[in-house]
Amino acid sequence: MKTVKKIFIVLFCIICVFSSFGQEKKLRTKEGAILHCWCWSFNTIRENMEKIAEAGFTALQTSPANTCLVGEGGGMDLMGNGKWYYHYQPIDWKIGNYQLGTRDDFIAMCAEAEKYGINVIVDVLPNHTTPMTTAIKQEFIDAVGGWDNLYHENGRTRIVNYSNRYDCTTGEMGGLPDVNTENPLFQEYFMDYINDLIECGADGFRYDTAKHIGLPDDPKDAKSPENDFWPIFTGRKAINGKTVKDVENLFIYGEVLQGDNSREGAYSEYIYVTASTYGYTLRRGLENSKLLVRNITDWKNEAGGENLVTWVESHDTYANAGESAKMTNFQLRAGYAVITARKDGTPLFFNRPQGPESTQFPGVSKIGDMGNDQFMHPEVTAVNYFRQAMKGEDEEILNGSDSGVLIIKRGDKGIVIINTNGKTEKIEMEVNWPDGKYFDKANNIKFTVKNGILKGKVKKEKIAVIY
Repeated sequence: MKTVKKIFIVLFCIICVFSSFGQEKKLRTKEGAILHCWCWSFNTIRENMEKIAEAGFTALQTSPANTCLVGEGGGMDLMGNGKWYYHYQPIDWKIGNYQLGTRDDFIAMCAEAEKYGINVIVDVLPNHTTPMTTAIKQEFIDAVGGWDNLYHENGRTRIVNYSNRYDCTTGEMGGLPDVNTENPLFQEYFMDYINDLIECGADGFRYDTAKHIGLPDDPKDAKSPENDFWPIFTGRKAINGKTVKDVENLFIYGEVLQGDNSREGAYSEYIYVTASTYGYTLRRGLENSKLLVRNITDWKNEAGGENLVTWVESHDTYANAGESAKMTNFQLRAGYAVITARKDGTPLFFNRPQGPESTQFPGVSKIGDMGNDQFMHPEVTAVNYFRQAMKGEDEEILNGSDSGVLIIKRGDKGIVIINTNGKTEKIEMEVNWPDGKYFDKANNIKFTVKNGILKGKVKKEKIAVIY
């Protein structure tokens, strides 16, 4: 009997250790920083894993891994003979596509990420298929019960009023037919895809167009007896006996672009959500070199800062409307320093294509290539490590001599100074630090502390990270 009891205790301890490890992995994403490896192939990501780790990122995000539309000629241009958005046009939900690589490539990438302690977030998109419906795989059509069950009854009607929740969650967005995500057969098929990704090494997911998938209390489509997608895919409910594997240890967030009736607070009951309004406010401030404390402090999101994924630029603001494409590399780094130095939110750094800055689709990178080297810039790396070092510290946000200089203070441990002005900024502020010399981690700027006063100079368009 004692032997059985000892075995039970040992097994219980092993289970506890693995459970704790999983939770720690989830926190590594939430409390760290995500590199969006936009359009990188799985092999390119694997080959550059050491660089990602050395830059201080704790997670990476892939482009969609699902089988996707090939398009004209199967080209690999970001725009031209091939297009980046084809991998946002599913024709089936199986791992692997011609743009990013095979299932085996994905497995090898995840194994390499594990070696470096990097979590893998996969962009997934259950909401729609390609509009080229003749390209959709017959196996998938049969699995969901045929064409009549594939789309919502309202799924081929274009959304006109995005604040109307019925239209928003059941209608056709951007010409993309709206999948009946409440169809149990589709849910089971998509569950198999999600679980396969997890078994291959995925640590979390970004749900594309999440606000277009209804919440339980949203209006129902005629073909949808229950809006239960989110309860099922966050592990609160099973579908035909299947549940999301290891769900409590996954980092799951959704693209909930803010606007009228976007309900980000309600979505945050299930998943982390994107802070799109904050990103817009930050971009406008950077363009005008005015980072006003009152604008920077407020997350402008019903979900609250602890439930947000934050970014200065996303693939949509860069590649769709091109609204952020003219921003300079420094502006992007400065905005990233803001979101990464702050206590809440999980920051994401969008990796642009190679080529001249402030240019949309410079024509240097192709699909599969690594983007530019800004994710390895000393200022980006410095704020990534600053974030890890400041875990648990309160924040205080201040302006310097004017609104072009922003100072983010984390407890009594560290300070990030962002000078967006066209002139050198003199810094003189109280700190609870020992007297001595201090060198910032980004540009090696020298500061001194004497009698509790930090002094130094930050040149124009520079970021100082001191702790």
